[in-house]
Amino acid sequence: MARRHLDAQLKSKYFAANQLAGRYVKTLLLASTMLVAVSGSAFAADALTSAPVAYEWTGAYVGAQIGYGWGDVDSHDSEIGTGSSDWSDSWKSNGVLGGIHVGYNQAFDSIVLGVEADLEASGASGSVDSAYAGNIKTKIDVQGSLRARLGYATGPALLYATGGLAVAHFDTKYDDGTTTDDSSNTKAGWTVGAGIEYAFAQNWTTRVEYRYSDFGTFTDNPATDSGYLYPTDVTTQAVRVGFSYKF
Repeated sequence: MARRHLDAQLKSKYFAANQLAGRYVKTLLLASTMLVAVSGSAFAADALTSAPVAYEWTGAYVGAQIGYGWGDVDSHDSEIGTGSSDWSDSWKSNGVLGGIHVGYNQAFDSIVLGVEADLEASGASGSVDSAYAGNIKTKIDVQGSLRARLGYATGPALLYATGGLAVAHFDTKYDDGTTTDDSSNTKAGWTVGAGIEYAFAQNWTTRVEYRYSDFGTFTDNPATDSGYLYPTDVTTQAVRVGFSYKF
């Protein structure tokens, strides 16, 4: 009987210890779960607050861009005095471009108005073998623009259209194998395009932009075909990526 009583006491203490341990484990698990939940919520909150869910677009900014341009060059000969033509052709011009830009935006709720200027070095060039003036090679070495921007802001993103004045400097070389001639022309035209800009930090944005530009006509009288004028039309397209810092 004494032994059974002792066994009963031991079992009672064992069950009590198990119940206490179970309560302790449950409490520990509950506390751990709450800690993980709170930590996860805090991490999510930090991630959300670090991402610019809204952005103040008003202000001045500067930046840099790089891109690739391609275009069409159309030319023909025109006899001096009569205007008659017996040759015409077109060729492609393409190359890398890059430079800097500066601008100012003014936001009116979700509507953003702005003005921007850019200046770029360009490697766009192309050539053709003409019938009478030899090989003609055209190159844009410097170009720039002064444009208005109209955009719609949604959170940290800005969808915009842009357009305005475009200016480019053209170097053209004529070479018929015995005579060479070089011309230099600066032409003003127009440019239009669209893009998307995204604020990835408090003062920083990145962008992707497409533009079409028409620089009109410049006219040469090359020594390789001195009795003729060579009116030349140039249009270009370009895609650019860039970064801007807003003050």
